[in-house]
Amino acid sequence: MKHPLIATITAIGVGMLTTSCQREAEAKPRLERPALPELQLRPMLEELRTLAGSLPVPDDKTQRTLQEYADISLGIIEADTRTANRVQRALLEHQDAWFVLEPALAHELPAVRQRAAWLCGDSQQTVLQVPLLLRLKYELDPATVIWVADALAKLGNDSGLMWLAAAFARPETANQAGQMAMRALTNRDITLPAEPKWAELSRQLKIQADNWRQRGVSARLETPQPDAPSLRARLARQLQTPEGTQLRPVDDARFILTRLGAAGVPMLTRTLQAEEHYLRTMPLQILAELGAAATDATGAILPLLSDPLTASYAVRALGEIGATSALPHLRPLLEDPDTELRAATTQAIGLLGDTDSAPLLEARLQDPNESMDVRVGAAFGLLCLGEHPSASAYLAAREAEEDYHGPTLTRLLERLASRDD
Repeated sequence: MKHPLIATITAIGVGMLTTSCQREAEAKPRLERPALPELQLRPMLEELRTLAGSLPVPDDKTQRTLQEYADISLGIIEADTRTANRVQRALLEHQDAWFVLEPALAHELPAVRQRAAWLCGDSQQTVLQVPLLLRLKYELDPATVIWVADALAKLGNDSGLMWLAAAFARPETANQAGQMAMRALTNRDITLPAEPKWAELSRQLKIQADNWRQRGVSARLETPQPDAPSLRARLARQLQTPEGTQLRPVDDARFILTRLGAAGVPMLTRTLQAEEHYLRTMPLQILAELGAAATDATGAILPLLSDPLTASYAVRALGEIGATSALPHLRPLLEDPDTELRAATTQAIGLLGDTDSAPLLEARLQDPNESMDVRVGAAFGLLCLGEHPSASAYLAAREAEEDYHGPTLTRLLERLASRDD
């Protein structure tokens, strides 16, 4: 039996502890979560399949005519100069020229692939960006690569400009790549000296390529607009690929859509409504890679914060695209029981420049009981907001002790370095 004095002291201690906890709880109220837009999902796979199959195919007679045009224009069949010019003009003016130019990009002869790329660029059929991007991924012939990059530039897609810059280092491609670069820059209203140096061309190409990555829109004058139904059909073909188990089609889709710029955002946004969760995940990852070029997708991403299967991907996407309007919805997620979601939120808040949340990030960083993923994310977020010795020291310790996932840490450190630049 406890002595009465001990019992009294114990009761007082418990009471003081309870009062202290209550005061702490009152001092640190939980962040309220604003109501999210309603999550409305629908079956999407069949819809994508239908869209993918909606690309209009020319009738048999037109196909034969187009193939004859292509064989002459590509130099597969010889013709006199006058005939060749007339046929080439007829091909480039035909609305279905894509039907023969697209397969020609994969011809076994490099010379034919180069000619096909040139014709794609001159056709002004911007839907050909999709097969051109796929060719850019797989092309091994250096001379053909620059023709593909040049064709993309003509169609208002600047994702291939750095391939032109890389070609300056090869004697066999330097002169041709230089001429293409000068034309591309002139078409983007860049004034160049009569005989620009390689370094200046490379610098200007990088500026345009960076602009493309940040905005997803080319500075090219009179950029042709893509035919929306044809583009939707091609993108639907790419977006249905996660259904399968083969990695190459999924990787192809990511390569194309992350380099298509703002033109692919409407279709990516549409797919976020997919009932099939695997169809929602890849578009969120691609939108995150597109960054500020995908700001129009903010409204479609927000409802997915209530979806346990894709919420962390949605948080990352909102951070990367610069969706500051989402901050009231993101801050409360720092208290979410899901570790992955908290980690993603710490990084997103930093990327969005939310200095008001710095104390919340600081608390996560200094909490020894918190997950390392969350503490690393908090350190990254704090450093996005400005200099922070504790955050720098924490990341440096992870790098020195090699106790955190190396590639992830490297990516975060490189991201911080690029922001400083």
